[in-house]
Amino acid sequence: MPVETIQKSEARVRLVLLTSFAAIAIVLFILTLRRLPYQGTRIMELGPPPVTVAVTGAQWSWILSRTRVPEGVPIEFAVSARDVNHDFGLYDPRGRLVAQVQAMPGYTNRLVYVFPAPGTYTVRCLEYCGLAHDMMTTTFTVAEQ
Repeated sequence: MPVETIQKSEARVRLVLLTSFAAIAIVLFILTLRRLPYQGTRIMELGPPPVTVAVTGAQWSWILSRTRVPEGVPIEFAVSARDVNHDFGLYDPRGRLVAQVQAMPGYTNRLVYVFPAPGTYTVRCLEYCGLAHDMMTTTFTVAEQ
């Protein structure tokens, strides 16, 4: 069999496979759109959060407008950054990541979270932002109502 015939045949097979995989990926993407992890409708049903905490990330610290919040109610974190991108990560008293959102200069991301238990929670930067990135932490208290 001539080489040109084999190359054309292989090209056809590759095109069919690529088209098939692309079609399957598009169908799966469309079918799973409804299953995104966002619970926007649930938050809308709850109404505006009773407590808002303004958060600003700056190399290499977090500035929080409040350091004490109540447990069991929706808390909105309005997160932005002064200088470079940061990632606002909330850790429970046991050290487990419970929520996170990107902190970007010139934009405010909103994170709503209900703290299930009182304690001291830690905020860490999850995106490398410079030499002192590992020291970019702060804490706040979740108090019983």
